[in-house]
Amino acid sequence: MRVRRLLLLSFLLLPRLSQAQDLSFLAGMTDSVDTGQSSYAWQIDLRYTFADPFALSASWINEGHFDDHHRDGFATRLWGRLPLIERRFVVAFGAGVYRYFDTQTRPGGSHANVHGWAPVYGLTGTWYTTTPWFALFGINHIHPAGDIDSTQYLLGAGYRFGKEPGDRMHASPAAPGSPPPKTTGLEVMPFLGMTVHNDLESRHGLAGGVEFRKGISRHFDGTLSWISEDNGEEIRRDGLGSQIWFVDAFLGRRLTLGVGAGLYAFYDRFRPAGGGGDPFDVAGLLSLTTSWRFSDRWFTRINWNRVATDNDRDSDIFVLGVGYRWVE
Repeated sequence: MRVRRLLLLSFLLLPRLSQAQDLSFLAGMTDSVDTGQSSYAWQIDLRYTFADPFALSASWINEGHFDDHHRDGFATRLWGRLPLIERRFVVAFGAGVYRYFDTQTRPGGSHANVHGWAPVYGLTGTWYTTTPWFALFGINHIHPAGDIDSTQYLLGAGYRFGKEPGDRMHASPAAPGSPPPKTTGLEVMPFLGMTVHNDLESRHGLAGGVEFRKGISRHFDGTLSWISEDNGEEIRRDGLGSQIWFVDAFLGRRLTLGVGAGLYAFYDRFRPAGGGGDPFDVAGLLSLTTSWRFSDRWFTRINWNRVATDNDRDSDIFVLGVGYRWVE
């Protein structure tokens, strides 16, 4: 619990300290001695270098599919950096915690959605070019108690975002002493996409709804969303999601990136045979988002939501929307 509180405090301080932001995508393989198998792996990583030689990162790690385990999750780590070759090549070692979601097989062909926390360690080597683009390799080791150990070997590429002082798209300069502008004003966006049940077959169906987003401060948003899921066979849920987001804007404040967490209260119209229970339920909601602003008012946004239940009915919701924003 103490480790989680320290990590939460780190991310609360992050907006005030961050100087450089690296966004990267890596792919490769996962090896597990416990299963004796190998599988694919990929990772999305957003890293903040706030004060050399230290950096903080938020990553989504997919460990691939083993016979009895389909595991992925969210990792946050503190990194120490060692610049070499006139700072063109940087070696970094990181350690932190990993919130994982593991779809495991049960006797008889059913499945269980197992959630847990694990330590995660990482080693990366990054080659920075004279452009914002860079190449890197990475190694992750995940060591949960009561679940399989795994190691990922990854290669990838990324883009370094530089902060632009006073950057605010088509807005008048802030008055001296005034608070910095919010990344988000007030937004409304209908969305449509698909929901994927996290079982062994990964059955998918239609998802849709509408999101209302409000900037709380420069780097934090709040959202209220109506979400509808229907894969026709296993999941038929309608409900209300509420989340707090850490967000930032880049490229003239046209591109935004964010990580959100909150709760999803829903009515489940399709319960497993013999499952019983109340059709009203509450689940955790962990999300990634990115948006592109065509103008001060219009934007498009992609959301990826992970629904974490306590009854083996986890799902991923991938949606795309076009929305309207009021600039504050």
